[in-house]
Amino acid sequence: MSNPFDDDDYSAGARSSAPVKSYTTPAASGTIDDDVNFYEQEIEKYMQQSLDSTQRSRRQLEESEAVGVSTAEDLLVQREKLERTNKNLDEIDRTTAHTQRNLNSIKSVFGGLFNRFSKAPKDAPAKSADDDAKLAASRSDNKLNKTIGSINDSQGAGGMATGGPSLSETSRQAIKGTRWETMDNEIDENLDAMSSNLARLQTLGLALGNEVDDQNKLLEDIQRKADKNDSVIRHQDAQMKKILGYKVPKPGESAGLPQSGKK
Repeated sequence: MSNPFDDDDYSAGARSSAPVKSYTTPAASGTIDDDVNFYEQEIEKYMQQSLDSTQRSRRQLEESEAVGVSTAEDLLVQREKLERTNKNLDEIDRTTAHTQRNLNSIKSVFGGLFNRFSKAPKDAPAKSADDDAKLAASRSDNKLNKTIGSINDSQGAGGMATGGPSLSETSRQAIKGTRWETMDNEIDENLDAMSSNLARLQTLGLALGNEVDDQNKLLEDIQRKADKNDSVIRHQDAQMKKILGYKVPKPGESAGLPQSGKK
């Protein structure tokens, strides 16, 4: 079959004025309509591939966003646990300070005089119901929590970024009223949704990164306090054993019984 575009009688004006038909339109065999239908099939095939590709990408982005939000929720729960641990370590530090004062009083031959003139440590504040409220307030003020709320609001409102149509106005007019127009509209909708997903993922990613950095600093603080408390408790344990007459073991030895004559 000869190329119809080489035919002088088939002018550019005739091509531009020809109505756009679906490739399912029957045509007489061996006519120009056969070639038109062939190209229509090729165009629709590529449009369908584009539509399928944008749909897959949209689903993957939505799944990634859901995983990101779930990870953020887990990080917020972890932050609450770390803050509670940090608060408990502060409580242990105050308790060991009070214990050390009592040990010093016991060891002093002038225990009564020592107690009278020594400065009493500050009493540990009693745990109240406000502690849980403070932790809840800390979470509500957290940037990551605000980011999650903003993402949920954006998803609930159904807002999508609009980047404009993917085809020019001339092309859109050419396919107006055909199934290609519906496919093109779906492609544009998928692209707008993907743009919104990417924007939210970028914001969420930055918030997750900042939260991880903050929790790493909190973990370092917890490690420092835990090491300090462990050292103090071991030292106080050795002092108590010495007062009670236990033989303080050398490294690698087990603790002995109290020496005879000790009370």
